[in-house]
Amino acid sequence: MRLAISMMKKHSIATTPANYAVWFEYVSGNNADLMRAMDDVLAQHGSLTDQQSKQLYEQFFDREKDRSTLLQIRKELGNLLKQVLNVVYSGVNSSDNSHYQLQQTLQRLQPDISRQQLNDLIQEVLIETRLIASAGEAISNRLNVAVNEVEDLKKLLETSRREANIDMLTGLANRKALDDSLTRLTQQADHNGMDLAVLLCDMDSFNALNEKHGQPVGDQVLRMVAETMQNSLKGRDLIARYGGEEFVILLSDTTLANAKMIAENLRAEIAGKHLRRKDTQEPLGMITVSFGVARYTAGEGSDSLMQRVDRAVFMAKKNGRNSVCEAPPPVIF
Repeated sequence: MRLAISMMKKHSIATTPANYAVWFEYVSGNNADLMRAMDDVLAQHGSLTDQQSKQLYEQFFDREKDRSTLLQIRKELGNLLKQVLNVVYSGVNSSDNSHYQLQQTLQRLQPDISRQQLNDLIQEVLIETRLIASAGEAISNRLNVAVNEVEDLKKLLETSRREANIDMLTGLANRKALDDSLTRLTQQADHNGMDLAVLLCDMDSFNALNEKHGQPVGDQVLRMVAETMQNSLKGRDLIARYGGEEFVILLSDTTLANAKMIAENLRAEIAGKHLRRKDTQEPLGMITVSFGVARYTAGEGSDSLMQRVDRAVFMAKKNGRNSVCEAPPPVIF
């Protein structure tokens, strides 16, 4: 916390909640994408402005942006409903007026009416009939337009909801979606004793790969790992990008032994890939990952589970990388 505030003072950044969130995430090192973006700006300009901090917050912390989108959709829907009500109301007024005019015409239809008067009445009836038909057509057309506009708003809302839960680089679930699913599944496991296993995957020597080949190549490798997991785990609960070069897989109704087998199969499949740079066709060498595996123990909570599986990844790295390590059991008091 102190380091974040110190860095903000150094760059003359206002200590707003949004700015603090950006700088705290930067100094904590939990978000590699945010760190790269900030390092690029600092390397180019030597400092970070309030506006640049705001842009980084909007890019990497999407909850407020999603809330703003929802408010905008609600506002547009409200305006649309007001327009439709005005059209219907005007149609009702038009209909009432035509009804009155036709009643007046009917009263003038007397036995001694002249040919000219009858002709005039027929013309008036025709005019009012056309007005009624025109008003009805206008209402029908406006309602058809309204239906299309509501459908567009529905699609926009669905897109907003989907994007709020997706990592844009890999197409996997993002950290927000992971947190929501992990909370739901741990509560379910506490309630009914369901088996729940978590895999944490961390790419080996990813920073060295980025430094040697650049971020676009690093992104290519991240997408490969994500695609490999998606193809191998179809039907599983959730695959998420945890941050930077880390991925999390939630497996419900899965024993610890089966979870370890899944992790080992993924580790071997990724290590067997032979990737080349798209621009030069230069081989990237062996791409490896380390896995931590943990089984949820009822009552321990999601934080304890993630700490244990993170510790297991650390042990896998310590054992030489490109390996799978089981997390120690939780300590519950």
